[in-house]
Amino acid sequence: MNEESRRMEEALIKKCNRIKPIDILVGILCKDVESTILHVLNVVNEGLYAFFPEYRKAIAVSIGPSTDRTFELAELFQPYNTISKIVTNDIGGRGKGSGIRTILKAAKYLDAKCVILVDGDLLSIRPKWIESIAGPILYGRADLTVPFYIRDKYDAVITNHLAYPFTRTLYSVDIRQPIAGEFGLSKNLYEILLRHPLFPNDFGIDIFIVTVAAAEGLSIRESLYTLKIHESTTRYLEPEKGLIPMFRQVTGKMFELAKYYENVWKSRERFKRRSFYRESFAQKPIPVKINIDGLEIEFKKGFNSMRKVIKRFLQPDVFSKLERTINGSIDAEIWAEIVYNFASAYKSLDKDVDRYVLLEGLKPLWIGRFVSYAKEVKDMDINEAEKVIQRQAEIFEDKFDYFVSIY
Repeated sequence: MNEESRRMEEALIKKCNRIKPIDILVGILCKDVESTILHVLNVVNEGLYAFFPEYRKAIAVSIGPSTDRTFELAELFQPYNTISKIVTNDIGGRGKGSGIRTILKAAKYLDAKCVILVDGDLLSIRPKWIESIAGPILYGRADLTVPFYIRDKYDAVITNHLAYPFTRTLYSVDIRQPIAGEFGLSKNLYEILLRHPLFPNDFGIDIFIVTVAAAEGLSIRESLYTLKIHESTTRYLEPEKGLIPMFRQVTGKMFELAKYYENVWKSRERFKRRSFYRESFAQKPIPVKINIDGLEIEFKKGFNSMRKVIKRFLQPDVFSKLERTINGSIDAEIWAEIVYNFASAYKSLDKDVDRYVLLEGLKPLWIGRFVSYAKEVKDMDINEAEKVIQRQAEIFEDKFDYFVSIY
């Protein structure tokens, strides 16, 4: 920790010492969100006041490097008298993980029993969300709560085809959106996270939280079923600016954790498959428009430019199958084998540059898998498309022994 970070942490400790102990801490993660931060603060304030009147409560706002008035507005906001507030800059880094680490450190200094994490640009947040996320933690029913957001069939590209099937298979937890973004954490869990050697500073933080909770044998529950609207959603319409960096960070952390917890998932009792698929009868999700033809061109261009890299990380028989289907589709069967091959190859890589190359090799194949899926579900509704995602996860499970054999 450098001198500046040390000073910031000392200042945070002083702020926490004035108001501790706390039962519920809501951590709000911010960066350049002057247009939404007051809305989020107001909703959190109302939720804490309405649903948890008998608890000691606080809001902690952790702000990443910003060029607008986010810090000033957060400082000006006045919560109800029964709710304390702390505003701080992110300590020790510039990514989402650094902000969450700052919040969790505040929770530790406050001796908080429950921590809720929300983003500062969350337009759809409602007071009831606070109760839904925190309730199972406070009542001793879970160590981690994760929302189930209603999303369009073309949304959640990293979740649907990587984070969900991989996490479900290895750690035997059917958490549909393991990188949902909002979480409720018990004291037991956040203390484990703070001690963990693989705590990330970037977008890998969400998959890190869920994976550690699952691998450490803690209780995880889905706690909220609703639509989610972010002010920043438009950033992901430009993949290279938002979605691709997130893909690298989430997938890299997912593979790194698989290596760390190898002994856990190899000996874990397998997930017991449902005999039915869940359906959504709630609101329709916000439509996501995609350019399938453009994505297909990007996939084939990426495959051709990364052919040697891809061949390096795939078993010969898998690469042969891929070449035979390259002008057709990457179905769920070969996709599961591809992901397992890359996860296995990641295990032996020690240099960051080699890991970056591996993820760059997987990237066009991930786009290719999404193109194949998008074509398959083009005329399906949300529930029919969900069955395709569920069948893909089952294929990942069916090929688990294959993964163990090559790992």
